Parts: sequence; C-alpha cells; structure tokens
Amino acid sequence: MTLTHRLTLLCLIFVVHTPAADIPGSKDPPGMKRYEGSEIIGYRAAQFDEFLLPLAPPSQLSPPAYGKSLKAEGLVSRYTYLAPSGRSATELLRNYKLEFQRLGLTTLYEKGVADRGWFGPTLNEISDQDQIGQILAYNEAQERLLVGRSKDPKPTYYYVFVTVYKDGVIPERLNGMVQKDRAIAQLVVIAPEHMEEKMTFVNADEMSHSLSDAGKVALYGIYFDTDKDSIRGDSQPTLQEIAKLMTANLQLKLHIVGHTDNQGKPDYNLELSRRRAANVVRELTSKFGVAAGRLDSFGCGLYAPVASNESEEGRAKNRRVELVKW
Repeated sequence: MTLTHRLTLLCLIFVVHTPAADIPGSKDPPGMKRYEGSEIIGYRAAQFDEFLLPLAPPSQLSPPAYGKSLKAEGLVSRYTYLAPSGRSATELLRNYKLEFQRLGLTTLYEKGVADRGWFGPTLNEISDQDQIGQILAYNEAQERLLVGRSKDPKPTYYYVFVTVYKDGVIPERLNGMVQKDRAIAQLVVIAPEHMEEKMTFVNADEMSHSLSDAGKVALYGIYFDTDKDSIRGDSQPTLQEIAKLMTANLQLKLHIVGHTDNQGKPDYNLELSRRRAANVVRELTSKFGVAAGRLDSFGCGLYAPVASNESEEGRAKNRRVELVKW
C-alpha cells in the first residue's frame, strides 16, 4: 500500500443517522454514531458537573459507590436512546464497542451479561432528572456496561449502559413507545470543561504521550488566517514544542496532516489543507532544523471531522493540524 493510500484511510467519511422522533433540541454527542434507528427519549445538554465512573461492580446503590471508580469532572451530557423493536442488548453493546474502536477509545471497564453487579438503580437520579421513569432499573440479567476514555492529553470519558425494559414506571410521554423487551442505551459523556484549554497549547511531553498512546495528536496552536496557508506568528510556541519533541526522539518520524471544517467547497478545502500541512513541514525544516527526511505532509480537508460541523464549536475542533506517527 502506498503512502497516499495509507494516509487516505485517515480521511474516511461517516454518516450520523438522526431520526425525526428525537426529543426537540436533542442531538448526538459530537463524532459518536448511534445505533441505527434509535431515538433520543431522554436528554440533557452539556453542563459543568461531575460523574462517578464505575470500574468495578457497585458496592452501594444509593448514593452510587463502586469497588473501584474514577470521578470525572467537566461538561457532562446525557443521552437515553430507545432502540428499534426487536433489537437485543447484545446488539447494542456490540455497536458501542465498535464505536469505541472507531474513535480509538481506551476501554476502562466492561460488564457483560454473565458478570456480576446490578447497575440499573445507580442511574435512578439521572432517570428522575431526565424524566424517563424507571425504565433502566429492573433488569439486572440483561445489563451491559462499557466505560472508556479518549487518548487525548485532556480526555473525554464515555459511559454506556445497555439494558432491556422489563418493569418499572413509564412516564406518560413514553407510553406506547417503551414496551417490554425493548432495548435501551444510556450514554453519559464527560468532556473537558474548557474547550479552549484542549484546543490551544500542547507541550512536547503531551505530544509524546499522545503519539505513544494513540499514534497521533491533534494540535490547535498552529494558526492560519481564513482561506490562507501562511503560518501566523502566534504559532511559534507550538512549532517550538514540535521541534523539541523531534530533538528528544531522534528516531521519530511524523506525517503532518492538515484538516479543515466544511465551510467552502470540498476540493478547495482539500487543497488548502495540503498547502497548510506542507508549510508546517517547511517551517519546521527551515527554521527549526528538523531533518526533511523525518517529515512529510498530507491534507484531509473536511473529510475527517472529529465533531459536528453544525456549530462553531464543532467547526473549531475540525480545524486542526495532526501529527501522525510513521
């Protein structure tokens, strides 16, 4: 496989399915697909909060406590998905495990159908706040659980609870929708509190850690004016850290990969991302003394988003330069 073919694999496009029956104002978490045909029946938009992530079975149901846990703090959003009729908890869990793989997430804990632990009642507070009744609580035998994190220096955490409705109070608005044996997924996402902290300066040690862990690192501290490929002067601190990284790791070779949002024509964005990436390589070799044979450049344009382009916040995440380890 040629270098171009290998790098093109980084630029795969995926489609997010969004049924019309979702709660008004709700939307999927950025970058994560749902099980096809599912509907959002419970939702809370991101707000600063904390969430106790289980890494072992519950030792106490209320308030929730676990044999091992991790307290995550940040922008917490919640999503309750009702799967299409006839789907099983196993199918839902398999779907989310594939999503974890696609997003490059590290699995911290998994509870399968044969593993001990009754997690449903630990979600009672969420169920009350999101007005979904008792639909998550009473089917211990069908519960599955998946907890993971991104490989970013400041990670995003994901909690996925899957069950099949068996018993319990159903709110009036869900009557006729939630029926016995209908599979349900509860998703909680905990993102860093301030996106700007995640999206600006990353030092050489953090770059090295992310490259070792994930094989790549997204940088938001290399700046270009709109529709321009020349590197702005305020990019120098991040470029210096890349040079420091290369000096400390003399065997390291990097692909410099440019990305854009979806504003403008796709072909134009693709070419712009290529020129920007090439200029980063030129800057590192000409001004920072990095050997040209240790770097190359590639542009993905708008074809590898990490967030939805429907908001400025998402578009800002997509405008980035990535270092990808050879």
